[in-house]
Amino acid sequence: MERTEIAKKLFAQAQRMTLAMAVSVLLYGAIAYYLIQIGKVGPAVLDAQIYPLVKYGALGISIMGILSMGFLAGRMCGAPQGVEAEGNRAPQKLFLRTILMSVGAELPVLLGMILVFLGHQIYDYVPFAAISLAGFAFAFPKKQHWSSQLGIDL
Repeated sequence: MERTEIAKKLFAQAQRMTLAMAVSVLLYGAIAYYLIQIGKVGPAVLDAQIYPLVKYGALGISIMGILSMGFLAGRMCGAPQGVEAEGNRAPQKLFLRTILMSVGAELPVLLGMILVFLGHQIYDYVPFAAISLAGFAFAFPKKQHWSSQLGIDL
């Protein structure tokens, strides 16, 4: 299979994957809201004194997770010095970069879900969802970026 065809398939797959993971953020919130409303979760484990500490700590970890996965993706999928020029990267590296960035964007959602189930504060899921959606916006593959990195027209 030709390099251009592989790049087009990986680009389309990366877009679908990132979009599906971003939509799952909303689904997770709806599921958590439903489960809490019908009373299918256990008692709140976190008390009122420790809850803010856990919440803001989890928000900090969420932001650091997105930033660190972005840094890791850049290190792993970037061009080695003097080896690859821009416009000559492998499409698989850009696909891996998208996967790593999406993994980082999924971390806030998972922490938000855990916090919701431990504290029964459903509206505290919203900042985690917003951080996650912002991470997915950065992770979403852009045609112009892929074209310039690969040196081909998608």
